[in-house]
Amino acid sequence: MIKKIFFFFSLFVMFSAYSQQQQDSITTPSIQVIARAQQGKILVRWAPTDAVVWQRANTYGYTLERFTVYRDGKRLDSPEQKTIVTGTLKPAPVASWEEISMANDNAAILAQAIHGEDFEVGTDEGELMAIVNKVQQLEQRYSFALFAADMNFEAAKLAGLGFEDTNIKSNEGYLYRVKSAIPAELATNVKEGLIYIEASNTEPLPAPIDLVGVFKDKEVLLTWEYELFKSIYATYYVERSEDGTNYKRLDDLPLVNLNNTEDSPTKRMYYVDTLAQNNKKFYYRVLGVSPFGEQGKPSKSIVGQGQKALTATPFITNHKLIGDTNADIFWEFPKEKEPEVAEFQIRAATKDNGKYEIIKKGITPQTRSANITAPYATNYIKVIAVGKDSTETASFSALVQFVDSIPPAKPVGLIGVMDSLGITTITWEPNTEKDMLGYRVFRGNIKNEEYAQITIDPVTTNKFTDTVQVKSLNDKVYYTVVAVDNRYNNSDYSEVLEIKKPDVVPPSSPIFKEYKVNKDGVSLSWIKSVSTDVDRHQLYRKNKSTVGEWELVFETNDTITNFEDTKVAAATKYTYKIQAIDDSGLISADSPTLTIETASNTEDKVLKGLNATVDREQNSITLNWRKLPSEIKELVIFKSKKEGKPSTWKQLTASLTKIIDNNISPNNIYIYQVRPVFANGSFGTLETIEVNY
Repeated sequence: MIKKIFFFFSLFVMFSAYSQQQQDSITTPSIQVIARAQQGKILVRWAPTDAVVWQRANTYGYTLERFTVYRDGKRLDSPEQKTIVTGTLKPAPVASWEEISMANDNAAILAQAIHGEDFEVGTDEGELMAIVNKVQQLEQRYSFALFAADMNFEAAKLAGLGFEDTNIKSNEGYLYRVKSAIPAELATNVKEGLIYIEASNTEPLPAPIDLVGVFKDKEVLLTWEYELFKSIYATYYVERSEDGTNYKRLDDLPLVNLNNTEDSPTKRMYYVDTLAQNNKKFYYRVLGVSPFGEQGKPSKSIVGQGQKALTATPFITNHKLIGDTNADIFWEFPKEKEPEVAEFQIRAATKDNGKYEIIKKGITPQTRSANITAPYATNYIKVIAVGKDSTETASFSALVQFVDSIPPAKPVGLIGVMDSLGITTITWEPNTEKDMLGYRVFRGNIKNEEYAQITIDPVTTNKFTDTVQVKSLNDKVYYTVVAVDNRYNNSDYSEVLEIKKPDVVPPSSPIFKEYKVNKDGVSLSWIKSVSTDVDRHQLYRKNKSTVGEWELVFETNDTITNFEDTKVAAATKYTYKIQAIDDSGLISADSPTLTIETASNTEDKVLKGLNATVDREQNSITLNWRKLPSEIKELVIFKSKKEGKPSTWKQLTASLTKIIDNNISPNNIYIYQVRPVFANGSFGTLETIEVNY
């Protein structure tokens, strides 16, 4: 019986991370299945996602079913089930592992994980690993078993984790289903695994791509594409050659990407190799290994050689100004270090700790001076030594400054917008001068006043945000911008930008000035709103005797301040109001209302022929009048003596044309006032007659 197996601690860490990565990504236990078609056969591989499920399945096994779902490129109406395995698939007994374990380390690892009485990972660092093994022995067995099965398909089949189906047809497509045979009382909710594959899909494994090498001092960093092939290759091997023909594998242990997780997937693989010497060409290539233990084609090879790291640093000794923009730069560098240098570069920045840009490159290692065209008025210059291994060393900076009294061009293209809260954003076209420091922004409330600077320091972008008081007397705000260079030369002021404030203040209310009531209606006049942004005035009317809404009777956007309302009923009370609306649609408060009673819409005189007859013998006065119009409902007669106060005397029907007054005394003057009353309740003209008795 297999008792125990020992191997390197580093491989244990690799396998444990591999297993943990798989378990972390899947919380519910399930069976994961993959398949690959080869000439005349289909290889099927599966594995549970939980260590306990794996352990129990080693006893109870798995069931494998196959369904034919496609034939000759057409889907079958009803899948055809075929029994390809009788009973369950589970690990072979110990005796079956002896021969393959002697020939293959991965098979030996897998056999030990399944059948070994103990499972320890050997290390040269004392007994620490023994403690770890005791605590996590099941996880170790599970992790190593899955990884070893990926590396050797024959061992995977012996472990009950793989099957080779040779009873296939090239014109058919199959669905394989793998289920756990563990009794329900021991394991529930283990999801079955499904995989579909066509027998004709026998494409060869692809070669890894995008292999890149960064060669340094006696080492090289290799990196290649991982994400594209992570579903195809489980591990990789790196091979090296000194002649580009004969390659040797660098390590018997496969490479696994331990940085790839579901939350943080990695896109590339990395490997660092140590070079025996510099200045010698080495060739590299990589090849992948599938979970079926297949090795794919090797990648395209790369070649390179190590370069000794650059250790010396340039030192600027002097500079000489030439004209307004040019300068000669002088530096020192050890002669004996020239073989390490690929080139010198000169870089410049506007600040000592700023971003340095290349202004001259390709300077030979033997050169110690160069003429430059300075990009700025104030330049911080560094000489950079670029090593053959691409490393760099930089000199201390030297200040190269030219006389500059020319201001930048004035900013142009100012545009701006203000929101309802007064937040204003203005932009302009950026200046193109290389020595620009920034911009100063000025603001004013009156167009021709002296504007105030609102920026403390020059702003470095061609955009500025300001906040202004919206509710103020002025309805516009004005901006201008000045450009400033590194020598604090100021440009001319830009053209003034005028921005209209959003209108949030309604206009003032208009008020009525006077009114007149005439026989045709009501004549109204008013004083307009004093707000400057008024767009129109609206006059509203409401009948006091009815319950109704305000009615718009007149609207004007002109200078008109009066209106004659002729569409009114006679002897009716109306209430009027007027309001102003500005160009933003804001409405003023209503004016004080005005209530007016209209005149009668009748003729001036409806009671005609009124006269009086005095009869002193009968001691009476008789009043006579003509027949009244049909719209008259009644007559009201008021009576008084001369200089007396009139009072209601008689209220007569409209059908009468006379009345006799016997309640009189001699030597008196009597005043009679007669008022017609219309059917709508309005009154006609009051007629008066004086009688001397």
